[in-house]
Amino acid sequence: MNSTACTSLAFAPGPAASVIMVVVAIAFIACTLPAWRAARQSPIDSLRYE
Repeated sequence: MNSTACTSLAFAPGPAASVIMVVVAIAFIACTLPAWRAARQSPIDSLRYE
């Protein structure tokens, strides 16, 4: 078995962690912003157009 095959799949932890942090930040904003807008809206106004 060739041991170099496994080392070609190795990655640096720094860039991987930064990508994970960016994805977490985008997901947090994508979930929080609509919820924050909905929380500020009146329930009467929300149900009026349903």
